[in-house]
Amino acid sequence: MIFTTGAIKEINQDQVRISGEGAYREIVLNVQAGAYILNAEDGAQIGLQDLKKGDKVTAYYGPAVTKSIPPQGNAIALLVGTPKTGSAGMYMQVAQLEKNQDSSIKALCTNADRIVTISPDVFAQTADIKEGSELIVWYDIMTMSMPAQAKATKVVLLPAKADIKVHTGAGTIVLNGKELALSEQDIIKTDGGAVMLPLSVIAEGLGYDIVWNGENRTVDLQNGACTMATLTIGSKTYGKLKMAVLLERAPEIINGKTLVPVEFFTDVLDLKVDINNSHI
Repeated sequence: MIFTTGAIKEINQDQVRISGEGAYREIVLNVQAGAYILNAEDGAQIGLQDLKKGDKVTAYYGPAVTKSIPPQGNAIALLVGTPKTGSAGMYMQVAQLEKNQDSSIKALCTNADRIVTISPDVFAQTADIKEGSELIVWYDIMTMSMPAQAKATKVVLLPAKADIKVHTGAGTIVLNGKELALSEQDIIKTDGGAVMLPLSVIAEGLGYDIVWNGENRTVDLQNGACTMATLTIGSKTYGKLKMAVLLERAPEIINGKTLVPVEFFTDVLDLKVDINNSHI
């Protein structure tokens, strides 16, 4: 996680060009669906269309940038504006949590260079903060130690992002932030309001072993020796561990690939799925 603090120099559709100080003095960032655009003072959401040339901003992005001049990357979070008093919010993703005896928690960011202590009087629902959670935190003082440490004065817990993003318009599937390589046989089928997704490429991306029984036309998703889910072609009854789950759509085979309804991933595998018809 790296950042640049400065001002918006140019806006071009879903790209912003930022000039300032940080990992790169000038950077062009793609602001894709899922990127956070937030007020630096209170964490309120801001629309991309509301950004203006000259806006003060701290942009957070990953290390994967182009070698062009200026370099280009993908925005993770844009904190816009300068608070009238106190510090601007800092974006962080939690890598590790430690619970203290006074019910406060210590959150280590994924860069492993900052630890923020969050007390219940600042953020009452500390139990809602998990490893992987994304936060905006405010603080008055941060130590010069390594890792640096601070006590939060205000915290905003950002909404969890979808595990799977399906862009029906582009015909793409993004799993945990990475686009899956789909073959010509891996289709996304839309039928009215229903969406059917290719099972194997997603399940393998999730780390499951897939066991096909041709005689019974069943598929098992296994994690080691444990069968996490079972389905039968043509049957609306799915297995979730040792429970049965009834969905409105049965799995089917098209182009030699098993397709399952989106609800298989949400109701059986307990994942969050976002469906839209946009391009990435």
